[in-house]
Amino acid sequence: MGQSIDAALVQPAPVGRVTDWTFRSQGADVIRWDWSAGPPDVRGLRPIRNPRSTEKSRHIPVQAHCFVTGTTLKLESGLEYDLLLTLERDPTAAWFVPQPARLGVALPNGRRTIHTPDLLMLDTAGRVTIWNVRSAERQDDKFRIQSDATAAACQEVGWGYAVFPGHSRAKKYNLRWLAAYRHDRPWYPAAKAELVDLCDSGATMNDVIEADHMPYLQLFTLRLVATLRRKRLVATWHEVWGPEYWRRYMGRPGRLAWWIERAARRLPDENSNPDAFRGSRSAMPSSTARTSLSTILGRRTIVCEPKAAN
Repeated sequence: MGQSIDAALVQPAPVGRVTDWTFRSQGADVIRWDWSAGPPDVRGLRPIRNPRSTEKSRHIPVQAHCFVTGTTLKLESGLEYDLLLTLERDPTAAWFVPQPARLGVALPNGRRTIHTPDLLMLDTAGRVTIWNVRSAERQDDKFRIQSDATAAACQEVGWGYAVFPGHSRAKKYNLRWLAAYRHDRPWYPAAKAELVDLCDSGATMNDVIEADHMPYLQLFTLRLVATLRRKRLVATWHEVWGPEYWRRYMGRPGRLAWWIERAARRLPDENSNPDAFRGSRSAMPSSTARTSLSTILGRRTIVCEPKAAN
């Protein structure tokens, strides 16, 4: 029994073979590629097919803005979107093409099938990698035959090949959360030079903590941190609701929210934009640089500064 099991384990898997590559050019022409002429210009490639959602589809297509290409990419599933978010964080990523080619694959049983890889990546060094996306539990014999054939074909033409099985749930949602902050802000080009000057003057990331959540609970923690580190706490407020607004927004619980907001206003050593709320111990920032930094970094910015020596 043991020998038969061992023999089964070492038995080679069936091998497929890619017989042809088909690409779609920028002019929408579908071309069966002749590799003797060299590789295609991958920046001029277009998806060989557009993902569609039907009643029998197991995937939901995704349209995602790509920060590397500056275009919207049509992806076939959420798993492909997770791959894109991962690869976009690679500083060498230079270009992406979803559904980049159609491969004719000769199967071990003599039949022929079509395989469409999920994503093509070009890096800054000119290297090309073809990606297939498939969760580990769905990598069946058919997929492995197509995957092995694609890997061999890519090796023949000098391209790389990889399979993306997905991330853990925590990593997936962390990537999606981080991706939301990759949008260029309209104020950034004009503010970039001033940010550089502020950093050159000695400011560090530890000097600035951005707080952009309500109802301002983070200010209580920051007050404790600033006190323990003997630093001044400066808060720039761009919006304060007040009791009437909280009452309209939340009803009776709005009284508690207003109490939290009112208490939070009194925590900083210094508050900017005092016209937004009266009656607190507030004063405008003591320097233009601090005002600019606060405005640049967000809606409510907490700046911790060294406490002046007595």
